[in-house]
Amino acid sequence: MKLYVLSLLFLCINFAYSQNSGSLKGTVIDHTNKPLEKATVSILMQQDSSVLSYSLTNDKGEFNLVKLPANKNLILYISHVNSSNYHQDILLNPDEKKQLDSIKLGGKLLDEVVISVAPPVRMNKDTLEYNTDFFKTRPNANAEELLKQLPGLQINMDGTIYYEGKEVSQVKVNGKDFFASDLRIATRNLDASLIKTVQVYRDKGESKKTVEDEEKLPITINLKFKKDFLKASFGKLYGSVGTRDRYEAGGLFNTFQDTLQLSLIGFGNNINRESFDYNELNQHGGLGRAENYGFNDFGGRNYNGKANDIAGGFNLNNDWGKKTKLNLMYMLKYKNEEGQNQGSQTSLYDNVKQFGENEYNSYRKSLAHNINTLFRHRMDTTAYVEFTPKLSITNNDGKTDSWMNTYTEDKKINNSKSNNTSDGYNINYDHNFHIEKQLSKKHLVSLKNTINIRNDKSEEIGNQLTEIFQNPIPNTSLWENRTNREKSSSIKTFAGYNNTSIEKLNFDFYISYNTSSSRPTQSLFYNRDNTGTIHGEQFENSYSFKSQEYVTAMKFYWKPFKKLAVNFGTAYAVKDNQFDLFKINKRKTTSNGYWLPNINIRYKDFDLSWSKDLESPATYQIQSIRDTLNPLMTRLSAFFYENKLQQSTRFSFNKYTQKYQLGFSSGVNYKDKSEGHRSWRNVTNGHYTIQAFQAGSTTNYNGYLYGRYNFKAGNDWVFYISQNSSLYTYQYYSSINDVDNKLTNLGINLTQEFSVTWKNLIGLTPKYTYSWNKAQNSVKNNPDFIATANRTHNVGVGLNINPIKGFSLETSYSLENRASGLSGRDNYHILNSSIYYTLKNNSQIKLTGFDILNQNRQNYWGTSGNTTYFQNTVTLRQYFLLGYIYKFKVTKLKN
Repeated sequence: MKLYVLSLLFLCINFAYSQNSGSLKGTVIDHTNKPLEKATVSILMQQDSSVLSYSLTNDKGEFNLVKLPANKNLILYISHVNSSNYHQDILLNPDEKKQLDSIKLGGKLLDEVVISVAPPVRMNKDTLEYNTDFFKTRPNANAEELLKQLPGLQINMDGTIYYEGKEVSQVKVNGKDFFASDLRIATRNLDASLIKTVQVYRDKGESKKTVEDEEKLPITINLKFKKDFLKASFGKLYGSVGTRDRYEAGGLFNTFQDTLQLSLIGFGNNINRESFDYNELNQHGGLGRAENYGFNDFGGRNYNGKANDIAGGFNLNNDWGKKTKLNLMYMLKYKNEEGQNQGSQTSLYDNVKQFGENEYNSYRKSLAHNINTLFRHRMDTTAYVEFTPKLSITNNDGKTDSWMNTYTEDKKINNSKSNNTSDGYNINYDHNFHIEKQLSKKHLVSLKNTINIRNDKSEEIGNQLTEIFQNPIPNTSLWENRTNREKSSSIKTFAGYNNTSIEKLNFDFYISYNTSSSRPTQSLFYNRDNTGTIHGEQFENSYSFKSQEYVTAMKFYWKPFKKLAVNFGTAYAVKDNQFDLFKINKRKTTSNGYWLPNINIRYKDFDLSWSKDLESPATYQIQSIRDTLNPLMTRLSAFFYENKLQQSTRFSFNKYTQKYQLGFSSGVNYKDKSEGHRSWRNVTNGHYTIQAFQAGSTTNYNGYLYGRYNFKAGNDWVFYISQNSSLYTYQYYSSINDVDNKLTNLGINLTQEFSVTWKNLIGLTPKYTYSWNKAQNSVKNNPDFIATANRTHNVGVGLNINPIKGFSLETSYSLENRASGLSGRDNYHILNSSIYYTLKNNSQIKLTGFDILNQNRQNYWGTSGNTTYFQNTVTLRQYFLLGYIYKFKVTKLKN
């Protein structure tokens, strides 16, 4: 509620300010007196040529600039890629709504002054370009600080970037990928002074194929370096040490020379830091309290526990002429992680309440090599080929120990202790190959091939001691050595033909052949009660699955008029499956054909779609044998042979403008089959029997509502208000002790956020999140099936202060109200802060305090069937770090 009051207050401020501002309207025409669409209209301060606002003319050549400062000397600057630039001095009175005469752009014949230099903002075909000469930043600023100056772009505290309400998916440097897995690597580590032009565009890729809906294309930012640099080398080094033996260190080195780009990266830390990014606040309001979300491809991402992460690698880009491009990325990652989990649970069986307590500790190490490559060659303007192979090799080993107790209110049932060691590796290769040829302006053919090959092996040796109090012989021991191997592959080949010869009716015809296979095998040796080692062949779950799919399809794209587009088509798929269950000498083959129609209708900002799709059987659930090895659990055989058909319907509305964004969507997903689980519990000795099975149909619903409003108050203040609301349901089948049940989980998430920024120096972002989940059972009036609900509240605020007299501050606070036990709740206050001081050589000293109040926790509460559980996981606690950051830049200018 307080957040809404605060938002209302700032809206009032904004309204008050608007009473002392003016607006400017006009129409831009070309030299033939026709309306000029997508002309860039900018307003500059005459005093320092800084850009206040900009707009693009619509299809009628009209523009409307609002909330412009009154009684200030302004410059109206208009540009178009096919016309000469134009400018005019403007002075607005308070509340004045000035209407200009038609502005005619042409050559030097115009009476108005024509400026020959590049304009501050212009639309170059489909690319929006910012001339950084008009946007001033402090010395030693990074690219993110420059982007914050650009009208039309919104940069959040976590580094995400929005353009016209849509999130930017990639940042390139001179048109080349730059550690593409996370755009913050570029925006927070590249020097702003090296950048000449910032380009924003919807990335169509290399294909000449007509884009059906450009609004769905990913948004890319390209940072173009200054042309007068012959060579630029820059980067940073940093290191910190702190309490509780915490540390972080790393470095980034970049060199750019002509068409060659080389970047070297290395880092190490034991604070779950997201790679080498030293910015402290990776989430709004400190809600990522364990700092465990980050660069997934670069290490340092730990969802549970604590870890020591070390990684290093390089990113190489090189162009040969204008036709050939090579990108090569390599990363070596080492992880040593530790997890400690303690939990409790309560279950109800036949009106008997059972309690459980458990502890699970894990210690794992892994070493991974990742190689990503891109090769692209354009033979001519009508044809290109692209090849993107990837290879990853991971070795891992670890050990675990655990214990658990089960009891009722009046007696003990069982307990067990176990410890395990594991060792394994994973090799994964995949590639995408694509070749395209435009035969003529109306005809295009393409060929695609995708391959994935995976080889996994793991060996686990375990010891288990079990005590079942109601058995005649309560104590039993089990030693086992289990080796799992799995080889899998997937090959997809696609050939397509695109025809645009009919003006408003295009169509695609394609055929594809897809094949996949998997072969999990097990080898098991065990020793029960020290009676000798036995080959447990009867417990080895080994099988193979092969699938072949033949698809023929045709799709039409019809656009009867500008604001209406209809996609419709159908595919016919023949799917052959073969199952081999080695241990029971059983083979099963299936062959079925399916019609898979689809339709999509778009009108203005509305979108309605329906499609029918096919899913392969859930082979990961196959249990070919009955496994009774574990004295506390029996796993029954389970077979999944059938394909699943799903139908999806979705309706959405999205409106994106520079001032506000509004989005709504709702969907229904129906599957004719699903996977379920049966369980039986012996209330006397606690023995658990489980079985997966092919279950019935499910219908899941989802809805999403998003709104955001951006506004300014003068040159100094920038505000935005946003809210996200989502609703979903998820159904699955779960029977307990022969009582069938269909469980429906209902979830609601509400997030409200407000942000205020002053002069790009101070940023304040309060945020409130509410989550509510409820589990509903189809079984009614049965004490073994309980309906439960859980809710969490989270209030947070983030504060950023950019350098003021050399000092910078980043602080986050969050108040989290969540479960602290099976039935208890508590408030957790999480406070993080970092302060920087910039020295004369532009290096920095940094002092960090994480979890300053020492209240950080990772708690999980939930329900499953008739069980309510609570889990607490070890996580980072209070620490302080003192560090040093050094940035360097060496540039060589052209003569």
